[in-house]
Order: sequence, then structure tokens, then C-alpha cells
Amino acid sequence: MRDDEFLRNKVPMTKSEVRAISIDKLALNKKKSLLDVGAGTGSISIQAAREYPQISVTAVEMNPAGIDIIQQNVQKFGLHNINLIQGMAPQDIPDQAYDAIFIGGSGAYLKEIIDFASIHLDDHGMIVLNFILFENAMQVEKLLANAGFDDIEMVEVGILRWHQLGKGHYFKPNNPTIIVSARK
Repeated sequence: MRDDEFLRNKVPMTKSEVRAISIDKLALNKKKSLLDVGAGTGSISIQAAREYPQISVTAVEMNPAGIDIIQQNVQKFGLHNINLIQGMAPQDIPDQAYDAIFIGGSGAYLKEIIDFASIHLDDHGMIVLNFILFENAMQVEKLLANAGFDDIEMVEVGILRWHQLGKGHYFKPNNPTIIVSARK
């Protein structure tokens, strides 16, 4: 999905290229449930729910502005397979099993969220996390290994967008994003 398809506010959004890689790494083809922690604008939840209508998405977001824009986009796209929860992770996440887990925001609770994921992610399920801070990515690599996750992979994605400047053009960079994925 293109970024301009989403209604926006000041809540940060996972950009289309990073979203595409993250959703691909979640391997949602035959999955039935996705948990989106720190859903932000809900772009991961909404794109996954549209592309995989068989999936039940649980999106958890603590920011009221995030909840508001997710609700607006759910309505805009006519989606019925997203359960939106305003709350903190992991304590407000429904106590159930998930086929895939995406973590876009963790606040100061990264270890607790990984511990939750290690218990609630189905065997062979995928977890994908996005970071802009190198230190957080390095911390999660150790947390995933200690929690028994396999096939831990880390990639950095740097996107530059074509912009006009006077009579010429240049590539304006977005913040690089570190995408971490692992299998339970």
C-alpha cells in the first residue's frame, strides 16, 4: 500500500517500503492471527488485514492519537478483522496464542514483551521488530536468543525518496530502520 492511502496525523507511521519488508518477514500466507504491538498509526495492521483477509489482527496502542487514526483508517478501508486495544504492552494484550507478532513500539518494556511473545507465539511463528535506534536492536537480539528464538536476522533499510529542488532533483533520506526477525 502507498503511504498516501492512509489517513494521517502526527503519530509516526511505518513507511511503505519498510512495511512491505516487515510484512513479508511475518510470512502471513497461512496465518490466522497477528499481534501488532505499538501499532502507531496501524499501517502494519491495516495492510496485513487488507492483504490477508483470513487473518485476525489484534492491534495494541497506548497513544490516544494513534487509536483515533487507526479507527479512522479501519473505517476508511471497511475492515472487520482488526481488534483494536488501547493499552500498554504486555499487560493489556489478550492472553491467547498468535501465529505472528509485529513489534513497532515497546516503550521501556522490550524484555517483558519478548517474554510475552516467547510464551504466546505459536511454534514456528514469526516475530518481527522495527527499530531506529541501534542500541535497541542489539538489545533485542540478545533477548530473542535468550528466549529461545531461532533464525534471528537483522537488516537495515535506508530509503531515499526522489524530490524536486528548483530545476533539479535529489534523493532525500528517511531515517534508516533496523528490521529484526526471528522464528519460534
